Amino acid sequence: MTIDSLFILNSSGVPIIQKHWCDDESIRRATLVIVPAFSKYLRSVAVMSDAEPIWSAPLSSVCIHIQRRELVYLGIISQEVPPLEVLELLDGVDQALTEYIGLLSDITIKENFTTVYQLLSEMVDSGSAVTTDTSVLRGLVPVPSLVNRVIENVSGIGLRSEQRPDVNTSSTPWRAQGIRHSNNEFFLDFVERIDTIVDANGSVVSYDVSGDIGCKSKLSGMPDLLLALNRPETMDDVAFHPCVRLNKWESEGIIGFVPPDGQFKLASFHVAPESLRRTLPLYVSAATSRQDFSRTIDLTIEPGQCEGKPIEKVQIRVPLPQSAYNIRVQCKTGAHTVSNARTPQVEWSVKSLKQGDRSIRLTIQYLVRPSASPASSMGRSSPQSSSADQKQDMAQAAFVDFEVAGYSVSAIKVDSLRMLRETYKLFKGVRYVTKAGSFQVRF
Repeated sequence: MTIDSLFILNSSGVPIIQKHWCDDESIRRATLVIVPAFSKYLRSVAVMSDAEPIWSAPLSSVCIHIQRRELVYLGIISQEVPPLEVLELLDGVDQALTEYIGLLSDITIKENFTTVYQLLSEMVDSGSAVTTDTSVLRGLVPVPSLVNRVIENVSGIGLRSEQRPDVNTSSTPWRAQGIRHSNNEFFLDFVERIDTIVDANGSVVSYDVSGDIGCKSKLSGMPDLLLALNRPETMDDVAFHPCVRLNKWESEGIIGFVPPDGQFKLASFHVAPESLRRTLPLYVSAATSRQDFSRTIDLTIEPGQCEGKPIEKVQIRVPLPQSAYNIRVQCKTGAHTVSNARTPQVEWSVKSLKQGDRSIRLTIQYLVRPSASPASSMGRSSPQSSSADQKQDMAQAAFVDFEVAGYSVSAIKVDSLRMLRETYKLFKGVRYVTKAGSFQVRF
């Protein structure tokens, strides 16, 4: 994989920092033509998250991007490159910067400019990805401190060690020797996402569950951990951190590894379709009606089966057609906002729902402007054009978001976590979270 340029943009599409691995002419094309065109494209879409991740740019280039919070990570390529590799690199850059700096924003990146630039230099060499593993990067780029930031802001020069650390050539390059912690702790985060499409009849058209196993390790010495799960056979397309011994997993279904120090992603996986129960923690249904130039959408939310856990951070977004105006919303539970920026839409937020609660309802009413088609302007319309106009002036779907803490939709859970080599007492914890991924309810 070879990438020409990497940009980090703010929510307005303005570059905050950039790094190039190409000639001067390509740099000029990227900064003067390609990025301005891409920023214009971002501003043209109704919601930034709806922008295509792969976009054909001017001058025979391709822009590949991801959005994380209020930042956009943009990679520019000019030759045949697997897009997934670029997307994986951009996601790894975001995770590494987050672990180094914390909450990322336009301001925090500028405050830690030297550190960010050094990290980009270590993560990518000559346009090819090297590593985004922070356990390796910490030996190459110092974690920013208050003293570093003060000196950088005053002099514009970042502090680095005079002597570059030796490259770790041991069998565990992701973990340094001699790590010591006063409290030895290891925490696991199982985060699962439901990607589903529900049609207008309430039938589940597609259903997929994917997950990540995140870890936070604060262990002394060189511990060897064995993680046993209750249903390892239901995990499909598993991608492990390099610290995992694959032969142990393939032969026994046990995840054996010497963990990096700090936060890292141990594994990502899909759940085998045949083992899924297709349960939804939240049921959303919609009824639509029209009369002349008036349109009505009735949304109903009802808690589903999630082992009695509360469903939190419920958000429903309903994009409306461009022709919609005079939008009115009625609801007795939760809060709602009406946005007319770019494309009209209604957002409905509910803090918490629990199993057994009554269904709650929101009603959206709006007017649509008459079609400006030539047929309608002449006072006549064909059945085909009338049907097309009706589809265009009615909202098509609702996009759902939620979070259920303490619940695993796949029922995959930890059976045991054992430690070898070290003899100190290990404090451990595990958390399960199920979230909405791409959760769409069609009207």
